[in-house]
Amino acid sequence: MSSLRSYLFRLTHATPERKASRAHLKQAKAGDCEAYLALVANYLDLSLVYFGGCLRESPEIRYDRVAQVFTALWRHLRYAERVSDFEYMLASALLENAPNGTITSTEALVTKLRLLAPKNRFAFIAYEFENWHLRWVALLMRIRPRALHRLLSEARCELCGVSWQSLSAEERECLEAISIAMNDSPNLRVNKELCRRVATFPRVSEIKALWLELRPQLVEVRHRYLLEPEDREQLLGNIFKSIQIAPMNQPPLVHRVVNTVHFSRQVKIKVS
Repeated sequence: MSSLRSYLFRLTHATPERKASRAHLKQAKAGDCEAYLALVANYLDLSLVYFGGCLRESPEIRYDRVAQVFTALWRHLRYAERVSDFEYMLASALLENAPNGTITSTEALVTKLRLLAPKNRFAFIAYEFENWHLRWVALLMRIRPRALHRLLSEARCELCGVSWQSLSAEERECLEAISIAMNDSPNLRVNKELCRRVATFPRVSEIKALWLELRPQLVEVRHRYLLEPEDREQLLGNIFKSIQIAPMNQPPLVHRVVNTVHFSRQVKIKVS
């Protein structure tokens, strides 16, 4: 039944962009470098922003690491049966290759972002910065949507300068309910009930207001790590040159069969 629900969700929630990604993945697995580059273009900003949100380093080092990650993913691309598998491989590679070093910044918000736990930071960037559907983020994080709302609520509190641990269980639950309401379609009755509930927790109201004020600043933080069009084309060009000479690995048959049912067989990606 769970597999049927998952299949129906993919059918009903597939955007034109995701359908195109499926086609590009299929072509890329057959060795089509141009199709792979089209697939990579959808995830380039996420990778740049994630590494930028880890520590302060030379942009050239960050760009080179991103290129290495996508070249390594090309080598092991045939392990992926679905777009969500590729996204899981990418997330694993980003987390595995997150650089260590000085996280402090002249801007407090950037420092707070870097202080988030790696998985929390990835989920926050994918959902808040790159507008990934909540279901896709939860899928690659291997957690339920409700648990993801808790994780996102915790990240928002930390970015607002409020310790999640300092909140009561009732306050946390209220913040999670706000996160769910922000993600779901507007429902007047539910929103009225939530407003009454929020009114009983002054700290929750304060955090919600702080978060709404913070969002424009986070947009500026995201754009700091994005590339100008010509630099973006150059980075994609470098990736294209690398994959043209990089052989693709063929996974064992048993791994392919297992991954058809549940993506669990992959190669850990480590770059310099």
